[in-house]
Amino acid sequence: MSIELPNTQYVLLSIPESHILLITINRPKQLNALNVEANWEMYRVIEWAEAQDSIWCIIVSKVESGKVTGTGKHAFCTGMDLVSALHARDSAASGGVMTGVNLPPTGFAGISNRGVGVRKPIIAAVNGYALGGGTEITLGCDLVVATKRSTFGLPEVKQGVVVAAGGLARLARAVSYQVASELLLTGRFFSADEAKAYGLVNEVIPADDDVVEAALVWARKIIANSPDAVFLSKQGLSFALERESMTGATTEWMQSDDAQAWREGDNLAEGLRAFANKRKPQWKNPAHGKSRL
Repeated sequence: MSIELPNTQYVLLSIPESHILLITINRPKQLNALNVEANWEMYRVIEWAEAQDSIWCIIVSKVESGKVTGTGKHAFCTGMDLVSALHARDSAASGGVMTGVNLPPTGFAGISNRGVGVRKPIIAAVNGYALGGGTEITLGCDLVVATKRSTFGLPEVKQGVVVAAGGLARLARAVSYQVASELLLTGRFFSADEAKAYGLVNEVIPADDDVVEAALVWARKIIANSPDAVFLSKQGLSFALERESMTGATTEWMQSDDAQAWREGDNLAEGLRAFANKRKPQWKNPAHGKSRL
């Protein structure tokens, strides 16, 4: 698939297979902690990917010594670069302009607080520490694959900070109140196996396995399906999570511009024809509804 990728400074971009974008966090010296600029760069990359018809799925990982799966050998992402944040805060306090200190509107790395306007599924491929904003990234993803050496945690309270980029609300809806309280109020770390037991990770693989390849297996399963149906199903989940009424969420979802585009798009007809003719469907790039971003 021929596509011109954006120029980036803090992440590496590639198309490992047709319809799949791989975003690789590349700040190894900072254990892949993201400064303000890196957060906004990831936000812009994901916004760009949302606008690309030929991209149907996104994987987020890190560069890892010598191969693409993560840099910062033992860190997927250790959250906000607190040193740069402190410098920006001090600059503002002394009369400077705190430009861009606020995170993107869709949260940490442009992922942790995304809502119903997001169509493309995002898979987190975690190998190593996913702490603070790193865990918030995974909470904002649709699927999470992690190696056994991975460690998660929301230790913000230990530094006098709170989980304010969307992860707290998502955690509260994903696990029991008591589990959420334990993780948020103690700030303790937890293993990949614990995360899977909590329902926060889909698959745990051996420590030395290639986590990006494992994520690609999931991505292939997703892009084998109609992109229109996948995108609309993802939005339906977002409506269900963000609306108080289940019936109201369903009604609003099915009356959305994206639902109308799905009904009128080629892929719905193709799927039905393929079923009737007992053949494999040939999907096209998705139909367009009005963006809800």
